Amino acid sequence: MTNFNSLNDIMEEVKSCKRCKFHKFRDKCVFAEGENDAETVLIGLSPGKEENATGRLFIGPSGDFLNELLKLAGIGRESLYITNIIKCHAPTYSIGKEGVAACSPYLDKQIEIVKPRTIISLGSIATQHIFEKYNLPKKAISEIHGHTFHAAIGDLFNISQDIRIIPMFHPAAALRTAGLSDIIEKDWQKLHNEL
Repeated sequence: MTNFNSLNDIMEEVKSCKRCKFHKFRDKCVFAEGENDAETVLIGLSPGKEENATGRLFIGPSGDFLNELLKLAGIGRESLYITNIIKCHAPTYSIGKEGVAACSPYLDKQIEIVKPRTIISLGSIATQHIFEKYNLPKKAISEIHGHTFHAAIGDLFNISQDIRIIPMFHPAAALRTAGLSDIIEKDWQKLHNEL
């Protein structure tokens, strides 16, 4: 993988990346949006059909729900850095360790450059990757959603501070699972006090 000096360098490589099979589904590069020096990074899994068609993150029904959740938490979407692990549209059922392993170096470098104080991981796969990255214990998203974890990042950025990691259910899960939206909304309301 190329040695990246900027977020733009990473994006340019992602546009033509063929490290995994998902490049075949890519119509537009869906890289990231938001502030390059944001204090909070929001990480999802992969772009959906609407995102793939437009190149924008979290639009459509799950994006609408995410916008509602951000309001509950008192977070302006424009203040975040938003991205996914997988940068190309991927049928959810087919995402496995291979796809995450191929794309996660891009995400890891994005995090290194942005240097957030808080990471909000959406869904089980994004949470699993972030927990592995920061050597946190592996637990199911159903056990840890809405809780705050702290990890030392001095080794990663040559600075001495902790990073706050908050796993959440993915907004799309509420569209598939009856009753989950109430739980998700409560988690984000609680986040209002946390941040």
